[in-house]
Amino acid sequence: VVRQSRGQVRADDGAQERGTSAASAGRRRADTFGAEVRGAPAPLPLEVAGTMGSGGPVAGSSGDRPHATPFKEGRSAFQASVENLNAKTLQKVSGNLLWDNVLELCGERRFLEAYKQVIAEPEETCLLRLMQHTGPIVDKLDAESNSRLIRRLIHILSSPAKEPASNSMDQIFSWLWQALNQGIHFTASQVEDLVSALQKVTTQQSPLTSAEKEEAAQLVQQVSALRRS
Repeated sequence: VVRQSRGQVRADDGAQERGTSAASAGRRRADTFGAEVRGAPAPLPLEVAGTMGSGGPVAGSSGDRPHATPFKEGRSAFQASVENLNAKTLQKVSGNLLWDNVLELCGERRFLEAYKQVIAEPEETCLLRLMQHTGPIVDKLDAESNSRLIRRLIHILSSPAKEPASNSMDQIFSWLWQALNQGIHFTASQVEDLVSALQKVTTQQSPLTSAEKEEAAQLVQQVSALRRS
C-alpha cells in the first residue's frame, strides 16, 4: 500500500509539473502575442484601406489617372490639328473675301482704296496678285501708299526664293521702274535697303533667271544713283 501511495504521489507530482509547464508556455505565448500586438503598425484609415487591393489601387482612384495621359495627349494633338485646320480655312475664306472686295474696288476704279487694303495685310499673295491685275499704276497711289508699297517690295525681294515672290519678279521690277521714272520719293533708308535686296537677287545662289538677274543689276545702278541726288 505504501508503494502504491508513493507511485501515486509521483504521478500526481508529474501531472502538477506538466500543468505548471503548460501554464508557463501559455503565459509565454500570451506575452509574445501581446508584444506583437504592441509592435504592430496602426491600422490604415478606412478611406486609405479602401483604395488598396490585391493588385494595387482600386479602379477610380488617383493611381489610375496616369493611364489617361495618352488619351489626353491624343486629344490635345487632335484639338491642335482641328484648330490649325480651322485657322487655315478661315485664312483662305478671309483671303477670298478680301480679293472679291479688291476686285470690286478696281471695277469702280478706286485703285487707291484697293491698294491700301492689300498693303495693310501682312500676307503678300493678295498684294502681288493685285499688282499683276492692275499693272504698275504708281500715279494712282498717294505718297504714303507708294512709300509703304516700296517697303513691302523690299521685304519680298529679301526672300526671292519664297513663294509667291519667285513668280512675281516681273510685276515687282515693272513697278520699281515706273516709280523711278516718275520720280517717286525714296527715303535714304529705302534706297540702301532696296540696293541691298536687289544685289541679293543677282547672286549665283539666287533662284532668278539670267534675264531677271540682269534686270535686277540695272535696277541696282538706277537706285544707287539716288544716293547722289
